[in-house]
Amino acid sequence: MAELTTPAPQQQQREQRAAAAQRAVFFWHGWSALMIAPVLLVLVVTGCAYLFDREFDQWWQQDAYQVKPQGTAATLAQQQDYLRQQYPDWSINRVMLAQAPTQAVRWQLTAPDAVHLIYLDPYRLAVQADIDPTTQPMAIMRRLHAVLIAGTTGAYIVEWMSCWTLFLLLTGGWLWWPKHWRLAGVLVPRKRGDGRVHWRDWHAVLALVSSFALAFLVLSGMPWSTFWGQQFAKLGRDFSPEWHWVTPSPNFHLPDTVKSRAVDPHHEHLAQSATDSAQVHVTGGNGSWVTQQYPAPQPAHLQHSELHGLTSEPQQPDISKAEPYLTRLALETYGPGVRIFYPATEKDVFKINYIPDKAEGQQTLYIDPANGELLDDIGWQRYSALAKVVEWGTMTHLGRQYGVWNQWLNLLFCLLVLTALIAGLTLWWRRRKPGRWLPALQSSDNLPWGLKLSLLLLVMLFPLLVLSLFAFVLLRFWQNRSWLH
Repeated sequence: MAELTTPAPQQQQREQRAAAAQRAVFFWHGWSALMIAPVLLVLVVTGCAYLFDREFDQWWQQDAYQVKPQGTAATLAQQQDYLRQQYPDWSINRVMLAQAPTQAVRWQLTAPDAVHLIYLDPYRLAVQADIDPTTQPMAIMRRLHAVLIAGTTGAYIVEWMSCWTLFLLLTGGWLWWPKHWRLAGVLVPRKRGDGRVHWRDWHAVLALVSSFALAFLVLSGMPWSTFWGQQFAKLGRDFSPEWHWVTPSPNFHLPDTVKSRAVDPHHEHLAQSATDSAQVHVTGGNGSWVTQQYPAPQPAHLQHSELHGLTSEPQQPDISKAEPYLTRLALETYGPGVRIFYPATEKDVFKINYIPDKAEGQQTLYIDPANGELLDDIGWQRYSALAKVVEWGTMTHLGRQYGVWNQWLNLLFCLLVLTALIAGLTLWWRRRKPGRWLPALQSSDNLPWGLKLSLLLLVMLFPLLVLSLFAFVLLRFWQNRSWLH
């Protein structure tokens, strides 16, 4: 019987289609990497530093942090009264409780012309230091990581490049997938003197090892992004309570006696951000993602005044109304991480925000500043399923959920990403042809259907990726005009 063979024309067409797909994927991977690389370098480097922000701050401000325990520490109310005597024209924004008995309590105050972070010795009632939180090295590092020190524009750029990184990983995975499985060159770099092979292997293998971690870091950071994060939260609120598991707010209904501020669900967040420059000093300065997306309850005295059309003279909030509720926090189980936010206006309430390293210990309490009534207590058990995933992802992203191992593993993955990125840029520089910055792409070269569908799905999930498609159209237009040749 004659042996069946594939006709030569069909085999040639398959090879041509495969080569066209290879060129298309290589082009998309190359120009995406060049577009993303500057931002990704900044995010990875600052992320490495961000993992050790508390350690660095305590070292950098060690003279301000360290106190000698002697006798009984002053209560928060006594510390508050002392600061108001020392700075009568300043207003208190928040207090960050000490991480240990040998550390100072940090109070954030707003003066007419600046924001101050006061390190207060609670044993001697003495000011250890008065610093500008916006000029500290780690505060600058955090702003670089979040917004590239470019405000809202920088935040959008970070979000856009972060989303586009996901497609970069998909195209990289397609290029890495071997025709023949073997150890060398696939899972381990080959020992060859050829420069391009050397850099290709190091880029491919390190990127493979770190790709899942990088994808996790991107996805776990998205709920805090400027555009997608807000739409994500809004989607959860719109589908609640029917789809209660997707809502970003805790899965419960406020008691009838507690009137929520429904006019502007972001009022609380905006009030805390009134001095935006100071927000960056404390990690997670706006509280948990859950409580940010849920409107704070309104003080009972304000509800009564609005009901009867009464007005009252504004009074300075007294932390003694909130301090007794600190006993409700599981500090012995989950460790430190308490901040108390003062009411920004007469319509606001005290907020005790407990963010320990483990997400399961998170708890937020709202206290009426007039009568000390507990308005609400939001803990892990009242988080929706989605909210639990978001908060777990956030604390793992920060390297805190699983202790020091989480911290050092995140650092390792960041260093692997950094090395893979440098190897990839070196490979691009060695492979580029004279007069060309990007690989050649013919008009008939198309992405494989799998990558096309993946790109479509990513654009649907992350609408800012439309900007990447627009950039691609512009790039092809310029290439057709031979501007890049």
